Amino acid sequence: MTIEKYIEEIDKDGLENVWDSIIKNGLSEVQNAGELYEIGLAHINKKEKKESGKYFTPFDVADVMSDWFDGLKGENVCDVCCGTGNLILSYLNKIGYTAARDLIAKGHLYLYDKDALALKICVALICKKYGNDLGPQIHSIVCDFLDKSISLPESCKVISNPPYFKISKIDKNWQETEILRKSKEFYAAIMEKILDESESSVVITPYSFLGSEKFLPLRKKMNLYNGFIVAFDNVPGNIFAGKKHGVFNSNSTNSVRAAITVTENRSNVSGYRCSNLIRFKNEERKKLLKTNILNRFVGTTYQIIDSTHAKYCKCGPIFENIYKKWTKNSIELKTLLSVDGEFNLYVPNTCRYYTVASVKELNRTGKIRLAFSDSDTSKIVYCFLNSSFCYWYWRLFDGGITYTASLLKSLPIIDPALLQPEDKTRLLKITDEMQKSEDKYLVYKKNAGSMQENIKFPDKYRTEINDIFLKAIGTDKNSSIFNEIHSNSVFSEQDK
Repeated sequence: MTIEKYIEEIDKDGLENVWDSIIKNGLSEVQNAGELYEIGLAHINKKEKKESGKYFTPFDVADVMSDWFDGLKGENVCDVCCGTGNLILSYLNKIGYTAARDLIAKGHLYLYDKDALALKICVALICKKYGNDLGPQIHSIVCDFLDKSISLPESCKVISNPPYFKISKIDKNWQETEILRKSKEFYAAIMEKILDESESSVVITPYSFLGSEKFLPLRKKMNLYNGFIVAFDNVPGNIFAGKKHGVFNSNSTNSVRAAITVTENRSNVSGYRCSNLIRFKNEERKKLLKTNILNRFVGTTYQIIDSTHAKYCKCGPIFENIYKKWTKNSIELKTLLSVDGEFNLYVPNTCRYYTVASVKELNRTGKIRLAFSDSDTSKIVYCFLNSSFCYWYWRLFDGGITYTASLLKSLPIIDPALLQPEDKTRLLKITDEMQKSEDKYLVYKKNAGSMQENIKFPDKYRTEINDIFLKAIGTDKNSSIFNEIHSNSVFSEQDK
């Protein structure tokens, strides 16, 4: 069946009748039920589709999640917000035909979704592969998972790709928790319930819960559990590959920065380990999306969220030692600022591959002004803001679109007292060179209909500044360690 024919049939008979016919014919004409169903949803009601946040899980992502899921504890297997079943079908395929049939026959498979038709398709796909005789043993539950009357079975593990949308009104049938009240995000409420009621889980969501203030109650709740989180950037490659169906604007790609949270709940451990924010090219996707590869990016530190560490730090293992030495030997930027200071620096609040500071007030809509009372301090900070450390800090605790003023002012500046006299002299000289040449390196990018001014200094300045600051904190690394942070590729040339 072509897409054109499919749409024509929907217009004539309705989406549910079309899928009843497809299921009755044994799904013989369907290769990707999830995407086909999503196209149908988008066609019949674009607004409903947009608001409900339904996006199917790509097959390669489902396979990665299933690989992690297979090693987790839990007798009963649950797919929450299962949709048409990409995740659960991947897992059943992972454990093999015999084990899958045995799991289902013993009544250990539970499927939850509010969309009765999607759930019906999911069950039909499972029965097609593992036998129609198993249909009655599948617990397929049409429900609002957040309803207080719905509970997960004892001794269960959960795999899930919940819908991503804002909650405008809290349903009276939901448990009104602090996480739900503060976040007003459906996926956060789903995560909370899964954490509370399961032995273990693998859940893919937006990465926003890692640092956004409104998700702080969720992060604190996660202190009670343990596991690891793998975070993905959305450029140049995106974890939700392909076209987004049913959108109103010109951005037809999936722009979600995603995180896969694996809750293991091991003995005598609290908190979650976190990967760096993984940026990859589309051609690297196949090599990257394997658990043995992704595990390499996960840090070794189990992070506990508290008043001094309110966000998850997205720091991979090769950078952990540098990060510890940096933060141990630093002064918070905001303590160096002076409201009435005469020495001003300006920092654009958007960045992609580097950060910039200038004494020139750039002609752009988004910039942060920093004032200092003495010249030397402003010059040392100028160098640090143009270093890889400043950009890396943004990647550690945000990495989205903007560098907020609050995050920038919390930047740990390597203590100038640690600088050797000759290194401090060199930094002051570099600052003079860069400030005199700012106009020479101006660049422009059109955004929201107007040209935005920025500066792109030659890499040689950043390299030398990095080397001086790395030396100051007592590492034996040089600036090349930061190549991975600035790169739009996840693998170095020797790894390709």
